[in-house]
Amino acid sequence: MTTRQEREALTTADLVTRSEKWIGVALRATVPWCLVAAGSLLVLQLTGWREGTGSVLWWLWATVDRIALVLPFAMFASGIALRRAFRKSRRLVRTAFRVGIAASALSYVLAGWIEPAVQHRYLVGTGPEAAARTQFGPQTPVGLLRNLRFIDENPPEEYSLSVDAPDRHPPNVLWWVLHRPAALAVFGLLNVFLGLLTAQLTADLRRRSRRNARVGTGVFGGMLFFACVGIASPIEPFLRDGTLRSGVVSAWAPLALPLTEALLLCYLIRRRRG
Repeated sequence: MTTRQEREALTTADLVTRSEKWIGVALRATVPWCLVAAGSLLVLQLTGWREGTGSVLWWLWATVDRIALVLPFAMFASGIALRRAFRKSRRLVRTAFRVGIAASALSYVLAGWIEPAVQHRYLVGTGPEAAARTQFGPQTPVGLLRNLRFIDENPPEEYSLSVDAPDRHPPNVLWWVLHRPAALAVFGLLNVFLGLLTAQLTADLRRRSRRNARVGTGVFGGMLFFACVGIASPIEPFLRDGTLRSGVVSAWAPLALPLTEALLLCYLIRRRRG
């Protein structure tokens, strides 16, 4: 083997080794949080089975839904873990970006495609009474656009949020449902860097104080974002007085919070450096 071929082989092997390392770090930091969510759901579902109301398909639907919800929030822990494992590496930011993109893509696929497909299968299996709810197919982007197109061509006399009348759903709510998985996936990407910045800011604290500061920042930031999602939701204004608030803006507006948090953390890091 020539020297050039040896260099190329070593470079490929090095890339594989580094990839395995950052994937392992991210998984070890994120998977436990997802397992906690899935485990909590399993306990609830086991209670349902004892009462004779549970089903494997329903459990699968609910589990995918919970994991898709928890994953972007759990990415904060990945950012902290990556900072600890690669703190002396020049590739730290690039590695964090790769982890964020991979987790965001997984979150979007789970929330935007797999969860609606499993839900649709479950509803179809419940019998003819679910025919109205499933008339436009799964609530994937394809099904939602089909629903929007139908409402645009056949506007109802009065909009309704009834699950049994998707042909009368407000278009702004459908747009919100369409954009929400993508917005949540982007939050997951931002959360990786929030964890990275928090780890950098708290690096010089004592071990106990450092742990408390990181957990507090992650949990409090996640709770605030979740609250912002609820506040920005177009459902409450519609139920209150029929207001049709923009669904697209409602889906993406909560991202202003993690962006502001990132700017604040950058400011505090620069200030600490003097």
